[in-house]
Amino acid sequence: MNQKGVTLIELVVVILIIAIGAVLLAPNIGAWLPNYRLRSATRDIVSAMRAAQMRAVSNNIQFRVDFNEAEIGAVNGYVLQRHTGGIWLNDGALQTLPAGITMNIDQLPAGRAVFNPNSTSTAGSVILQNTRGTRRRITIASATGRVRIE
Repeated sequence: MNQKGVTLIELVVVILIIAIGAVLLAPNIGAWLPNYRLRSATRDIVSAMRAAQMRAVSNNIQFRVDFNEAEIGAVNGYVLQRHTGGIWLNDGALQTLPAGITMNIDQLPAGRAVFNPNSTSTAGSVILQNTRGTRRRITIASATGRVRIE
């Protein structure tokens, strides 16, 4: 008689191996999460800035990414805006940073990155920091509007 299948002992051994692997990986995931959140927040802000730059050139009007909490009504948030008829209008939803990520906009004039139709912009930088003290700097060059991560 040729029976195929697994025994209860084999099944228990496989479950034990998986459980041991999970116990060993759990502390590493906790250490990895703050850095992941920092990288993700940095990429999101850079993406918003590059979108503002491209829209300014293609629509021939000023666009900006506004980080000024007094204006946008949120701490650690930002919003893409367009300049129309002397006023700035939101061109998207308010974005907030992930938990544990703080933002320093002291080196950005008035807390805004403004992009002009001729590809120039305000110069400055935004510094993001996670709970472990790791920092990422987003720098904007005024002559070209280039956005860089340092």
